[in-house]
Amino acid sequence: MLSRVVLSAATEAAPSLKNAALLGPGLLQATRIFHTSLAPVPPLPEYGGKVRLGLTPEEFFQFLYPKTGVTGPYVLGTGLILYLLSKEMYVITAETFSATSTIGVLVYVIKKYGASIGEFADKLDEQKTAQLEEVIQASTKQIQDAVDLEKPQQAPVQKRHYLFDVQRNNTAMALEVTYWERLHSVYKEVKNHLDYHISVQNMMHQKEQGHMINCVEKNVVQSISAQQEKETIAKSTADLKLLAKKAQAQPVL
Repeated sequence: MLSRVVLSAATEAAPSLKNAALLGPGLLQATRIFHTSLAPVPPLPEYGGKVRLGLTPEEFFQFLYPKTGVTGPYVLGTGLILYLLSKEMYVITAETFSATSTIGVLVYVIKKYGASIGEFADKLDEQKTAQLEEVIQASTKQIQDAVDLEKPQQAPVQKRHYLFDVQRNNTAMALEVTYWERLHSVYKEVKNHLDYHISVQNMMHQKEQGHMINCVEKNVVQSISAQQEKETIAKSTADLKLLAKKAQAQPVL
């Protein structure tokens, strides 16, 4: 009879459980592994939620209060346990007593020393947080010092366009000098080439003129006969004698 009541209550509560909100931090942690969307993962709470009997979340009882009243959750849990035992779905063995003892010891330790262990863990967390804060502050200061050191170096960098202008002008001047040097080289080569042709023409003219003179002299010499040569020599000799007499006849001053 009791098992039928438990089954009917669970059947009525099942559709509502599908649309229920998160039952506690434990369920929140369990749902994180199924989070596959691109939305941000909800952060974990800093402190755990309230529980009853050391295990059952408070939200479970608050969810069942409007439907089953104050004793509904307890009746549901007890009926479920009795159902499992009556149907022999769960058989009590030695491991059951071991588990019960272990759970009891754990509950005792948690109740007795949980607060002090929590304070100790909080102190460790605070120490680690302080160390991390010191590291962050040191890193921030180091980065700020690097930024402050870099700021004076920005002024020369901002004036680098003047250096680029000077380099550009130097390059333009070097290109212009190279251009005029090459132009002068071309002028010299052309002048040498023209001088060579002029020298060749002058030499040819001199050779032609000398050849023409030699040819004329040869023809003139060939045209003079032996009798004309004797007459010319005789006339020249007479002229020389006459000039000698005139020179002797002139008084010496």
